[in-house]
Amino acid sequence: MMSLIKEIEFVILKNTSSVSLTGNYCYLNCKHCGRHYLNNMARVKDIEDLVKKGFTSFLISGGLLEDRKVPITTFEDTLYTLKTKYNLKYNVHTGYVDESDIHVLKKIADTVSFDLVGDQQTVKEVYGEFDYDKMWTSLELLVNNDFVVKPHITIGLNKGEFSHEQKAIEKLKKFGDRIDEIIFLVFIPTVGTEFYSYQPPKVAEVVSFLSRVRNDFSHKKLTLGCMHPKGKYREELQTELLGIVNKIVQPIGKVIEKAERENFQISYSYECCAFSSNGRVGSGARGAI
Repeated sequence: MMSLIKEIEFVILKNTSSVSLTGNYCYLNCKHCGRHYLNNMARVKDIEDLVKKGFTSFLISGGLLEDRKVPITTFEDTLYTLKTKYNLKYNVHTGYVDESDIHVLKKIADTVSFDLVGDQQTVKEVYGEFDYDKMWTSLELLVNNDFVVKPHITIGLNKGEFSHEQKAIEKLKKFGDRIDEIIFLVFIPTVGTEFYSYQPPKVAEVVSFLSRVRNDFSHKKLTLGCMHPKGKYREELQTELLGIVNKIVQPIGKVIEKAERENFQISYSYECCAFSSNGRVGSGARGAI
């Protein structure tokens, strides 16, 4: 029987901005995203202005090029100069990784976010021309080179249905304590994408799955990341995951209030959830949504 966690970290994204290194371009144009999320991201040229507005860290991401990589190497010098000048933190989203990328990432990345899919069929149906084995060998290369890697698993990635999720969890078990946190996202039907007409997975199914993951990884940090449906779905999901996950990103006010009523040990942090938290304990913050 699972014992509930009476601690929760609420992540309110105030100090981290997202930067696309490819503008709104992505070679793959995946069916769940359709380049939609690139449109709202800043560009490298905007970083200095964002620092002046108070941002202290950045998700360095973008679409994938034909080599299935985010072009970190192209922007290596600029990113490094800005990082050292302003003492910035970078969470880097990579795509494929080869040995040739390691020295650049060592120079740039404070942490690496890495999207994982648990089976080849889901990769084929969602991403198209993407190498399932290369995905997992890239993760292994990062872990073996001692990066702080934060795997991301999207629940319901394939048309809102469960397909790959448990397989991804099973494959992660071999990494043991070398991965200390898993970040979970939930499929969002997004306007303009091929999967827009499909519904997200049922909240009860997501909660059931994450409860099983909690049992499998009793000492690992589990995080509900920023990408999950809004509205009533978000409220219900976040409420049900209190006591199961360790962190919730972009909490709604009612969920914070519930945690306070139920005497959770609450801490707050204000940067991307992939960064190691230095959250402060106590009440007083309220959700951004």
